[in-house]
Formats: sequence, C-alpha cells, structure tokens
Amino acid sequence: MLDTANNDNLVAKVEDLKVHFNSKRGIVHAVDGVSFEIYKGETLGLVGETGCGKSVTGRSFLQLLPIPPGMLAGGRISFNQKGNCLTCEGVGCDECNSEGLAGVSKQVDLLALSNEEMRKIRGDRIAMIFQDPGKSLNPTLTIGVQLAEVFLQHRTDEILEMAGLGENTPSVIKRFASQNNRSFDGFLTTLSGNRSNKRKLDKAVSNLVAKALADTQVPNPVKLMERYPHELSGGMKQRVMIAQALACNPDILIADEPTTALDVTVEARILDLIQDLQKRRLTSVLYISHDLSLVRRICDRVAVMYAGRIVELGSTDEIFTNPRHPYTRGLMKALPSAEAARGKLLAIPGTVPELINPPNVCRFASRCSYAAEACGLNDPELENVSGSHAVACFIDNQPMNGERPTYDLEV
Repeated sequence: MLDTANNDNLVAKVEDLKVHFNSKRGIVHAVDGVSFEIYKGETLGLVGETGCGKSVTGRSFLQLLPIPPGMLAGGRISFNQKGNCLTCEGVGCDECNSEGLAGVSKQVDLLALSNEEMRKIRGDRIAMIFQDPGKSLNPTLTIGVQLAEVFLQHRTDEILEMAGLGENTPSVIKRFASQNNRSFDGFLTTLSGNRSNKRKLDKAVSNLVAKALADTQVPNPVKLMERYPHELSGGMKQRVMIAQALACNPDILIADEPTTALDVTVEARILDLIQDLQKRRLTSVLYISHDLSLVRRICDRVAVMYAGRIVELGSTDEIFTNPRHPYTRGLMKALPSAEAARGKLLAIPGTVPELINPPNVCRFASRCSYAAEACGLNDPELENVSGSHAVACFIDNQPMNGERPTYDLEV
C-alpha cells in the first residue's frame, strides 16, 4: 500500500503551478494553481477533458513549454534528486542496494534550473512519453541515431565499459560525450590512438539501442534502427518513443497517452514494461490519459483536472467508488457499461469555459446540475474531505457566502 504520510517517499511536489499563454484576445490561464505530490513507486493518474491542462502540467516538469507565447506565471516543482553513490560511483553495490544512487536526496526546483542543468535531468532522471510521436521524432535522423543520443548523453560510462574502454579512456572523452553527444564520434576519432575504438563504441551503442527497442516488442529492431520516422506506422513510432523514455530507467516517467496508437496486446506489453520498471527502480509514473478504465486498473491515485485546475484528488478506490465532485461524477457516468442502453452514452452538457482571464468563481458551475448561489460568488479551493481525499466543491466545503449546493437537490 502506498505510504503518502512518509515524506521520505516524496519524489516530487507541485505547488501552485501556473502556466499562461498570450493570445490576441488575452491571457489564457491553461494551468491555474495546480498542486499535487508524486511518491516513490506510485502511479498517479491525471485525467480530464481535452484542453484542461493535463499535458501542459506534464511538460512543465521538463521545461518543455513553448515560451513565448507560453510563460511560467508562478509556482514551484520540487524534485528530490539523488546523486550517484559515492562508494560505487553509480555502478551499484551493497551500500546502495545495487541502485547506484546515494541515500541522501538533493531537492531542486525544476522551474528554476538553467537549460544546461535541465539537460542533465531531462531523459535521465525524468523522462516523458509524448502524446504525438510523429511530432516528437526528428524526420531527418534515423531511429537508431535518435535513440543513441539518449545513451550517449546519460549512459556514457556504461557504453565505455561495454566497449572495454572504461579504465583506459581519458576522462576528457567521458566529459565531452556527456555534454555534446552529437559530436562524440567525431571528437573520438580525432584523438590519437582512439580511431580503432570507434567500431567498439558503435557496437556497444547499437546493442543498447537494439535492446531498448526489443523491450517494446518491436519486430527486427536492428533493421528498424536504419529507418526514418516517416517509414513507420503511428503505433511503431509510439513504441520508439516509449523505448527512448525507458532507456535510462528514470525516477519519474511522465506518460502522456502512451498507448493511444497501440493494439491491445502491445498495450499490455508496454504497461508490463512500465510496471516492471517501477518494481526494479521504484520509478514514479505520472499517467496522463482520457481512458478512465485503464486509469482505474493501473493507477494508485487519481487527480481530476478541469479548466486548468485539479477539482478532485484521492486514491483510485476513493475516486471511482465515491466520487464527490459533480464533474468527476459526470465523467464516471459517461463511461460505457454493459447496463447502459445500446447506442446511448451519457455526456456532460455544455462546453469547457473560456480560460481567458477567467472569473474567480466555480468554473464548472455553468455545466453543473447542482449549482447554487455560492458557486457563482466564490471560488472553491481543494480541501480534504476524508483522509487523502480532497475536493474543490461547495457540496463538501463551506463557502464564504451564498446558498450552498447539495446532491439532494438537482437543478
């Protein structure tokens, strides 16, 4: 069972995150005051309608926002980063339980890091599976070259060891490989006495890339490494992105609709891969999805987003068996079921509200069947209603003024 009371298990904490976008009509409050925690080894599901801010929240962890027009308007993302074990220098020993990491964490604010500092974390300690693989892969580079960059950037020591060059290779090569992976091969061949080692390094990198692809059930991974993104189907591109994200066994994996383009058998294999990573390294997963049935099956906790804010947060069991926010209840009713009449699906009436300079009132009030006077006068905050179950709704929380809504009376 997930221990959310132990701060030692806290991997990342999002506090009052605000991401806005400039537009001709005004400032769009895409993410407006989001807060949640991610614990070691847990899977946190982030669900909600299209445009509610799920993907923007995930991209904020890696500073992958289009700035401009986007801008970080406030907040903090604290990440408990562990350095390499001083005894084994990251290789793995008894002192670190073969993890290669130091026992003491160093907390950093991901939003305050420089580009160079983020490069050391991005793809290594925090990785992301993007929603649209077609836009995330470089069309001018082969699949093998693109995956090789990840290993050359973050797993240089392992590559040198596989090539038999670990002890005899000058440290300057290791430093250069970790800082400028694209030029690594060219730099190596200019050094006297190292031209003959290029073939060994190429083989070591190719073996790592082939294994990463094979882990995602890619047929003939060696041949796939020579192909370009436009030669692959959507599902195959998605598997390449997943292989790239899992390559360095990250502490946090942000999965933005990772199985959208996959068939059910490959989907099961990918989910098994992610769960295996969690068991081996206690990796935490932020799972962004529209698929509530899948979220219910794989997530430990669920955060429900609406119009740039989290409206309900709790354990998976609490959210699905006792949803408290009217929006969450609407999502549950929209799920297809064997009991529902054939050809009829329930939908939440209305549309997502305008997020350009939104008023400080309940953003779901215009679509809510239980809305009362207080919903149009006050802005509900996310408050605990029982244990770790938190809701931003005046049905459970006391408003400053106005008549309070209730589930006993539906409008």
